[in-house]
Amino acid sequence: MKEDTELKNRIGKENPFKVPEGYFDSIVPEIMKQLPEAEVQENAEITLWEKVKPWVYMVAMFCGLMFGLRVMMMDRPVSTANNGETASVTDSVQGIPDEYIDPILDQTMMDDYTLYMYLTDADLEIYN
Repeated sequence: MKEDTELKNRIGKENPFKVPEGYFDSIVPEIMKQLPEAEVQENAEITLWEKVKPWVYMVAMFCGLMFGLRVMMMDRPVSTANNGETASVTDSVQGIPDEYIDPILDQTMMDDYTLYMYLTDADLEIYN
């Protein structure tokens, strides 16, 4: 405490730093004079390739994806029957239980006659 009072007595309460009169009034124009002239940048011309490039990349990506899927699917064997013949639609339908077929037939809204015509591939001209 004693040291603080000694410093205050010796220096005083006055701020020792002073700014010349009107310094802050003229500082902004002086700094602006010292700055270099602003360069005007020309707008870069966008070429047709730069506009189309994202679309070309997207098309190439989808082509690569389709090619990759085709190569992967080419290696899979086709399901065959026990005789080595290709499986027909009726062979695959016979394995489906009736519990699954009944709701599907209900949703198709076929009556018995229409279902009979569809299953037997009957020609409509014969019956009309």
